[in-house]
Amino acid sequence: MFSQPLRLERFIRTNPERNLEVVPIMDILIIIVFFGLFGSPFVLPHGVEVDLELTENLIRGIDVAAVLTVKRDNMLLFEGQNLKLSQFAGKARVYLDGSKDVALLIRLGPGIQTETFFKICGEAKKAGFSKVHVAGEKEVIDLPTFQ
Repeated sequence: MFSQPLRLERFIRTNPERNLEVVPIMDILIIIVFFGLFGSPFVLPHGVEVDLELTENLIRGIDVAAVLTVKRDNMLLFEGQNLKLSQFAGKARVYLDGSKDVALLIRLGPGIQTETFFKICGEAKKAGFSKVHVAGEKEVIDLPTFQ
């Protein structure tokens, strides 16, 4: 054979080694983790800090000037009127008529999204309310449907 005069067969492996290479596997795992972390849609929600400590002011009562009821399908009921969210700030400004340090009680129906609640709070601030108090209904009331 061609390799026999120089004894080159000692450099040629006839049986491949069956050892598992660790470095290429680690490289592939690092690449997978990299694309997994930077390609995934992680969303960190912004929270709201709520102080639940009972104070003397809370026990005495809450002075509320107006009540806003939010039913399902984002239907707003304010002072006997059915409003859209975009109409609320204007109607509330007229209702407040320049009053200061006024609180709004928001009655939330079940199933109202948090995003809707925060939009309502923003509109209340624009209208001139200084405080917002929240009351929620405990369970869903099934309304009768007519056929």
